[in-house]
Amino acid sequence: MNRYCTGRQWRRAQALCCLGMWLAVSAAQALALEFDPRFLQGEGGPAADVSRFQLADAIPEGEQLLDVVINEDWSGRWPVLLRRQGDDNQAHPCYSATLLDALAIDQSRLAASAQAQLRENDNCVPLSALGLQASEQLDHSALRLNLQIAQQALLSDARDYLPAQQWSSGTQAAFVDYRLNLFSQQSRADSQHWNQSFLGLRSGANTGAWYWRHEGNLQAGEGVEQRYQPVATYVRRDVPMWKAQLTLGEAFSRGEVFDSIGYLGLGVGSDERMLPASRRGFAPTVSGIAYSTALLTIRQRGVVVHESTVQPGPFEISDLYSNGYSDDLQVTIREADGNQRIYTVPYQAAPLALRPGASRFDFSLGRWRDGLGNVGPEHLQGSWQQGLSNYISLHGGVLGADGYHSAAMGLTLNSQVGAVALTVLGSRAEPTGLGASSGEALRLHWRHVIATSMTDLTVSLSGNRPGYYGFNDFARGQGDIAGNLTNQQVGVRASVAVNQGLGDQRGRLSLQAARMRYSRQAGSGLSYSVGYFNRYGSLGYGITASREQSASTGHFNQFGLALSMPLGRQRRSSLSSSWNGVGKGQSSSITRLTTTAGEHSEWSYGLGLSTAHHQQRNTAGVDASLRYSGAASEMSGSLLQHSNYRQVSVGVRGAVVAHAGGLTGAQSLGESFAIVHAPGAEHARLKQAPQVRLDRYGYGVLPQLSPYSLNTVELDPKGTSQDVELQVSSQQVVPRAGAAPLLYYPTRSGRSALIDARLADGSVLPFGASVINEAGDELGMVGQGSRLHVRGIETQGSLQVRWGQGKQQRCWVSYQLPALQAKGNGPAVLVAICEPGGRVSP
Repeated sequence: MNRYCTGRQWRRAQALCCLGMWLAVSAAQALALEFDPRFLQGEGGPAADVSRFQLADAIPEGEQLLDVVINEDWSGRWPVLLRRQGDDNQAHPCYSATLLDALAIDQSRLAASAQAQLRENDNCVPLSALGLQASEQLDHSALRLNLQIAQQALLSDARDYLPAQQWSSGTQAAFVDYRLNLFSQQSRADSQHWNQSFLGLRSGANTGAWYWRHEGNLQAGEGVEQRYQPVATYVRRDVPMWKAQLTLGEAFSRGEVFDSIGYLGLGVGSDERMLPASRRGFAPTVSGIAYSTALLTIRQRGVVVHESTVQPGPFEISDLYSNGYSDDLQVTIREADGNQRIYTVPYQAAPLALRPGASRFDFSLGRWRDGLGNVGPEHLQGSWQQGLSNYISLHGGVLGADGYHSAAMGLTLNSQVGAVALTVLGSRAEPTGLGASSGEALRLHWRHVIATSMTDLTVSLSGNRPGYYGFNDFARGQGDIAGNLTNQQVGVRASVAVNQGLGDQRGRLSLQAARMRYSRQAGSGLSYSVGYFNRYGSLGYGITASREQSASTGHFNQFGLALSMPLGRQRRSSLSSSWNGVGKGQSSSITRLTTTAGEHSEWSYGLGLSTAHHQQRNTAGVDASLRYSGAASEMSGSLLQHSNYRQVSVGVRGAVVAHAGGLTGAQSLGESFAIVHAPGAEHARLKQAPQVRLDRYGYGVLPQLSPYSLNTVELDPKGTSQDVELQVSSQQVVPRAGAAPLLYYPTRSGRSALIDARLADGSVLPFGASVINEAGDELGMVGQGSRLHVRGIETQGSLQVRWGQGKQQRCWVSYQLPALQAKGNGPAVLVAICEPGGRVSP
């Protein structure tokens, strides 16, 4: 206890605790008992009037918007009517047929009398009259209704089902998301410079349920045409009744039954994210190892979709924007010494298996286009997928254009030996400059996971017979020399991937292999790699070997060893080392220390030493990097100084969001994001993104929300002024795809103070007496030791202390806060006398 709590006051505190426990019991048993206030009377001081505590706070009647939680799962925010029942002074929830439907409660299981009452217009009944095995708890202060309901009384969609009425379209907003990367290399041996820059843009505007988007990029440098390249411009909205997205403009078909098609026109396609999470059936993650500070470029269909500078060691790019393509990704790693490595990451649809009764569709109508601005013939495409049972799913579709027709049919089998997806396609085409041709294609995908042996085996096979044309090949050939098209047709493509766990503390073994053979030209491509990964204590290590070969470039072998270890008790630093050998006497190594400035720090930095051996010549150098991740942007820079070359890179990524409150800087945005507003709560953090703090206007942006899923957004007030109090610190929202909900967190701001007040005769104020400001608002109660803790007061004024209804049961405290009291340095501490007189509104 503090120094103001005497023995007698401690006994009064115990009495108040007993009072609270007694009130809970008396409210439950509806006993008309009274508490003797003399237990709270100080020595020689007056006693407080505690009659207002005799009953729990009365809940008013009327409709309230409440968060409803059923069996610990949030079920939405619904208007609930609160009514008094009989002689009860408290209002309780009253359940209408509309509310029961929204909560997915099976009304056929209700008592017959309740069903009869609910059939009357605008009628509702209390929970006890429904005849269900259920209980309720209303937390009126948090606007939350907790329900426990027997599972058999819930409809089948109740578990994790979020109805469309709960989806938020967000507020009107606009944004520009940018990614800039500058890269420069200088060779001292031949005095050559190599510079390259990349600017990627994604912008949009939200107007109600319509979301307008544009994507494009600008690339400049040696050997690169310097011009802005638009990638896609479209407007999109969801169609909840079809669980689908409607798109107008430049977009791409799904690419599950047919290859993905870029088009300018109209598209409608299923979006499984609108389904409950338990009923949902992909951009791939690009990973690899950089052996120095390197430039990473990812292309799809020749279009750059990602470019950044990666640090030495393993890297993983998992934030590629999902676009529905089914074309492989081409990954280029340009190392610090100028060497380039190119490999392919498969980007194909997963086996087309669906739950029984589930279906997906995709429809598009428009003019074909590619990502480079070329256009082709108009087309009409439609596909359908249907789940028949736990074992069989069917899929098929048709695609037509002037001079081209194609059809597809296939099935997916789920069995104890794996999942197999088989698709047969046929086409009839009349390419420019060639006669009509017909052909067939076969696609086979098999995946088998053996949990007992920790084996994950995937095999993919596709083959084309001569004469078969995919629509993308046909459309490109219409504006090109047909011979260039025919020479590039892939005859057979096969790939296999195995991930094998070796048991506890024995590591993991991976194997990947792929082969392509072209039907109209000599030669083939072959690549394979093997790796072993494990951990010894806190030391992680990996050993890799790979080989790439083709008829045009020959073969290329590579071997690697990577080590990593966290340092420090809090593991904010790590030490990594890697070695890379490419044969022919060439090898390189680097040892690197990376650390962050502290918990939730925006800064991290790294320093490394590297060596290289090339044709009997050894070199050494220093590699340094710095990274900043703040609320408005992410910036990075690196410098590699070697004996015969230098490399410098700078990267910036972030976004600017325009909304009704102005402009707010943000980290790079996802498909959906939240605008957070808490007036006066400058520097408050977002718990879901600790680097994001609210700006001086109380705005911040949570850069990523999961569409059609429940997202919790919490504010951490640490770092805000102590003169600002958050009335709400957590909210939940279910955004539509592309939405930007505006989440308002009410605050109460003003000066705060601790006032040690006594009556004029020196006696203490009654414990529990009310403290009221000049506007008549109750700020709190008198605490232990006759201390008033008040917030939201003016620089000077008076406060009324009231412990009864009589004129002799009140007094006034006049105060003036120190003029030099700095905001945020804690409450002022004052000593005052509570005297009769003054005037405060009753």
